[in-house]
Order: sequence, then C-alpha cells, then structure tokens
Amino acid sequence: MATNKNALVRYQALDKCFASKTKHYYMEDLVEACRKALLHVNGDQGSKGAEGVQRRQIYKDMEAMQLMYGVIIEAHRDGHRMYYHYDGYKTMADSGPSQEEIDILMDAATVLQRFEGVPHLDWLNDLDNKLYTTSKLGNSTQKVVSFQHNPYLTGMDKWYKPIFEAIVAQKVIDLIYHPFGKELMTVTVSPYHLKQYNNRWFLIGRSKGLNTLSNYAIDRVEGVKETSKTYEPLDEDFDFDEWFSDVVGVSVDPNAPVETVILHVNDRAWHYISTKPLHESQSILHGKQADGRWEIRLKVQDNYELRSLLRSFGDEIEVMAPASLRNEMKEMAESVFNMYNK
Repeated sequence: MATNKNALVRYQALDKCFASKTKHYYMEDLVEACRKALLHVNGDQGSKGAEGVQRRQIYKDMEAMQLMYGVIIEAHRDGHRMYYHYDGYKTMADSGPSQEEIDILMDAATVLQRFEGVPHLDWLNDLDNKLYTTSKLGNSTQKVVSFQHNPYLTGMDKWYKPIFEAIVAQKVIDLIYHPFGKELMTVTVSPYHLKQYNNRWFLIGRSKGLNTLSNYAIDRVEGVKETSKTYEPLDEDFDFDEWFSDVVGVSVDPNAPVETVILHVNDRAWHYISTKPLHESQSILHGKQADGRWEIRLKVQDNYELRSLLRSFGDEIEVMAPASLRNEMKEMAESVFNMYNK
C-alpha cells in the first residue's frame, strides 16, 4: 500500500480527530481537518491536494490506518449523521511507525550514512539504531551496509563546522596549519569548497597573495579563526567539478599540462580497474597485448595522488608513457627495492 506525503498528513490529522475525548467529529469535520492540515504543511502549493479531499478519500484513509497501524475506528450514529472515534485508547501514535514508513526511513538513513564522520551529523547513528530496533531487522545484529570512515582522523570534530560556516558566510579565516615535514604556519584563506578524497577532507581556498587555489587537509589544521579581512570570491561561473576533472585526488596545478598516460595492466589489475576506473578519462587503447596485458590510456595531470595510486598496484601496472612519469615510478621502485635489501 503506497504512502505519500499528503496521505501521512491526512492520517495525522485524522488521528487527532479520532483520539479526541471532548468533541465528536462528523464526516464534514474530518474532511475540513484534513484540508486544513494539508494547507498548513504545504502552504499555497497544497491547495490542490486540499481541494481533492472528499468523503471517499476519508473512507479510504480510515481503512488504510486500520490496516497499517492496527487501530480500530468506530462509527456512531447521531440522528441522521455519523461521527467517528477510536475504540479504546490505542491511537496511531501509540502504534509507532508502520513497516512501510520504517522502510522509507531506513532507505533515507542508509543514504545519509554516507556522511558518517561529519561531526554535526552524529545524530544519524542514533537514528539508525532506533530504526533498527523497530524494524523487521530489529532482532538482527548483522550489519549489512558499511561506508568507509576513519574515526581516528584528527581535526574533523573541531574544524569542519567552522570552516563550513566560513564558506557559507564568505568569511576570510586564519588557518593554523601544520603541513607534513614543515613548521607550523598561519595561512590567511578565502575558503570556497570542501572535498573528500581517500577518506580525508580537504579545504579548497585561495591564500592571500596567491593567484591560484590551494588545498588544506583538515586533519592537519590546528586552529581556525574568523577574520574581518576582505573576502575574494570566485567567478560566478567557476565549476569545481571542472577544476578537478583532469586530476586524481585534490592537487591541481593550473599551469601543468594534461598528459596522455599509457599503462600496461595485467589481468588481475584489469578486472579491478575495469569496474572501478582510475580516472574518468580511462579508456582501452589497443586492448589485450601479446604479453597478456591490457593497454589503457588516461588523460590527467601528473600529481602526487596519481603516482600514489599507481604505486599501490605494485607490479600489476607498468607506466609506459610519458617518460617523465615512467622515470619517477622507476626511481620509487628502486628506492623501495633498496630499502628492503639493505
């Protein structure tokens, strides 16, 4: 039995009427209560739905409420008219959400759990637990869906929210920032965007005195202070999807060329990257070669994240071109080899 938003609004209005101990609600009263509820919830946009509430709809709603919530609605004759109320004290609210409503909430909560780790959405964990206790999975302790989340990253609980608020309010902030391998520094930033990559969050902004954008890992932030300095807005047509389109990760160099990267990939790696591409530009160049490997092409900038990604495949992926990237990968491989053969 499909339930839409307007139906739930009507059920709640009828629930109050049927539960009343001081007033008798006749059919015309029930129709009017539902119309008022729809107008209150939907405003002017709900006028069409409110006008559509007729006696036939009320009868259907009463039948649905009894089936979905287990309530009993009695009709009492008053002369030539009938009024309606619950038999006893059990109301729709006493029955809790219906299974259909629980299923809808569970679906929504599953989607929202993708934001696990964002501090001001911690309430989702409590919602998820409460839904499970009243759903058909309530007695099961098996977790059937998981999303990647690193609870040990520092900074998210303290700095995500003030940075997010500064972006929305277009306020310049001073970041107390500690880059890897460098001294603690204070950076004045016009903040624009938050991006997640490889289970880490990054602030994208423009530092004072620089013409290009920089990224700052939030787990390396040690302080955030809002300032009254002049905010430097982005152009109205700036598109972050386009900004990141030629890179793996978050490191963009607007002056670096987009290069054609040729890779030879063995069967094991191919089965993986054929369903989870290394980059949106990934394509098969010549298919499977005589040596049993696949030849694929990427069109990307050479950056740290690309090299880290390729290195993670070990000997399953070989860089053939460009020569500069091939040499970098070769030097890193030799360094690792020497480290393990001291």
